[in-house]
Amino acid sequence: MVLFIRNHELRGLMDIGEYIDAVEDGYREIGAGDGAAFPRENLWIPGEKQDDHRGGHLRPGSRASFKFKGALLPGLGGAGLNAYTAGLPQGLETFMFLFDTDSGALAAVMEVLYFDWLKTAAVGALAARYLAPPDSATLALFGTGRHARSQLYALTKVATIERVQAYSRDEQKRRAFCERMSSELGVDVIPASSPAAALRDADIVTTITISPTPVFDGADLPDRPLHINAMGAHYPWVREIDQRTVVSSRVFVDEMAQGWAEEGEIILPLEAGVIDKSHVVGDLGALAAGKVAGREPDTRWTLFLSGGTGVEDVAVASRLYQKALQKGVGTEFQFNQPYRYEL
Repeated sequence: MVLFIRNHELRGLMDIGEYIDAVEDGYREIGAGDGAAFPRENLWIPGEKQDDHRGGHLRPGSRASFKFKGALLPGLGGAGLNAYTAGLPQGLETFMFLFDTDSGALAAVMEVLYFDWLKTAAVGALAARYLAPPDSATLALFGTGRHARSQLYALTKVATIERVQAYSRDEQKRRAFCERMSSELGVDVIPASSPAAALRDADIVTTITISPTPVFDGADLPDRPLHINAMGAHYPWVREIDQRTVVSSRVFVDEMAQGWAEEGEIILPLEAGVIDKSHVVGDLGALAAGKVAGREPDTRWTLFLSGGTGVEDVAVASRLYQKALQKGVGTEFQFNQPYRYEL
């Protein structure tokens, strides 16, 4: 039997701490060499580019894309593929196909949008767990959409956040976001009047925007230990973080091959000749498996570039599937018996 799980049925199966643990377990398995994954594939649908409300992320000469990413995590009991479209009239349409690595059978088909918000937040929290300065208390947050909300919730699980300085271009949305999050979390969430004001005295910086260009000037970063999570843009021709910050930081990505294929923050400086590939110290798998150090005694800034990988998808989906079985969530269905060929 195969379990079909809808977005609304995923709600409440795991709390944000369990998402963080699942993502960490998945990356640790990859880092230890016990699992496998492939970078996201982007297949571009040609056509006249329309106005792109997502911040110019479409490739020039294309109107939409079909994407897929996958991983094999036998320690977690799952292998899977996340497939989705973007830029077409239906909007983002995304599904997870999860297989049981013990039996080889298709175990579940899941809608992804709900768990993607929490999974992405868990990745940022995991990076902060390994890379943020000890006793981090002040967060500079760029972006005030639904992903910003989940990022904030997750970060409070790995750091004692006492103050958030939030900036986005829409002042009305910025103030509404700060009022809501202050009420929900019992933390001072303050609307910042400018990017520089958001960065003042920050210990952690999180960018979660659709901007194709840097959202702050690296010259405004405090001259003190801090960690930056760049969680938004992940196309070779866009970047949320400027070159100055990248060059001055100890840089990590979620998965090395995918990072060098997609992250404009490192691809553009590499093409400009100001960094080489050794500038990226490691990825989340190496961090989780203890194969590379995060902060070192003389480290000032660390930078984590996230694009979203199949490792995270499969790790979270495997745990959600087990929770769904335990709680009787989802709809079971069975394929017809396979046709057996006779020669």
